[in-house]
Amino acid sequence: MTRVSIIIKAYNEEVHIASAIESALAALPSPEGEVVLVDSASVDKTLECALPYPISIFRMANASERCCGAGPQIGYTHAKGDFLCLMDGDMILDKEFIKTALAFLNDHPDVAGVGGRIDEMSMENIEFKNRARNLSHLNPLGEVDRLAGGGLYRRSAIDELGYLTDRNLHGYEEFDLGARLRSSGWKLVRLNVPAAKHFGHTSSTYRLLFHRVKMGYIFAPGEMLRASINAGYFARVIRSLREFKLWVAVLGYWSAFALLASFTSYGAAFAALALLGVAAIIAALTVWKKSLSNGIYMVIGWHVFTIGMLFGLFRSRISPLKPLTVETLRLSR
Repeated sequence: MTRVSIIIKAYNEEVHIASAIESALAALPSPEGEVVLVDSASVDKTLECALPYPISIFRMANASERCCGAGPQIGYTHAKGDFLCLMDGDMILDKEFIKTALAFLNDHPDVAGVGGRIDEMSMENIEFKNRARNLSHLNPLGEVDRLAGGGLYRRSAIDELGYLTDRNLHGYEEFDLGARLRSSGWKLVRLNVPAAKHFGHTSSTYRLLFHRVKMGYIFAPGEMLRASINAGYFARVIRSLREFKLWVAVLGYWSAFALLASFTSYGAAFAALALLGVAAIIAALTVWKKSLSNGIYMVIGWHVFTIGMLFGLFRSRISPLKPLTVETLRLSR
């Protein structure tokens, strides 16, 4: 078997895809290894840029199946390696990461996946600025509950689960994968070594939020919770998902004021008090973040994702084991 398969998932990445592929080819432990590109029915020149390279290329044939969990799963079903490296089409993989990760996995048979440091390169909007500031919190080192941003996985551990990523998830696919692996007794580790540079979105703050809504990303937390309930690892998810408490708090806040406004004669007063409370929260966040725009955006984001979580929780599911519709554009030798 091919020892390492690097799976690149991409959607409209014509700007970065060549650099991503070149970095993946350079990182392969020569002479063994392959690069597998999965394109999620891009409408730009992503495929045109990718075709000159000696890699396997698969295209999602049905755009309605497009979501974050679908691409890696397609790559998994076609990859030949006994180690799988996941990365996005807007990343540059560090040349030494796979070698370091392989050595660690060989020395630690109880570890299913290894990640490293992800450097955020985009600073054009509030989300990625906050992410860059909070990298140590978002992607801690040592034993972790997920490998956000990708990593190198032991295929035998994935085979035990039956699938790599859930085709129903519009996001949080790596969190869900981590929860399933850990529920099966495996460990995940993030090493203090460079893994990749991530360039992310360059659109404005609210344009990016609109993009999250349009692409269904806001449904992802609810979709993941639904999957965990069905499969029996819900308790593990809510213990690890820090945002869950925030979303519950937002729901509780508005539910409490809605009840008070509905069942008392002081409806207008309670509505005004609720809005005053939101203003106070924005003020506190403004002081904390030293930015009014950041404070407003955070509160709006909380509400958007809380609503999205509810919709995602009740979305219908397809079996994660059901194959996706795929076009094979090229097979590497």
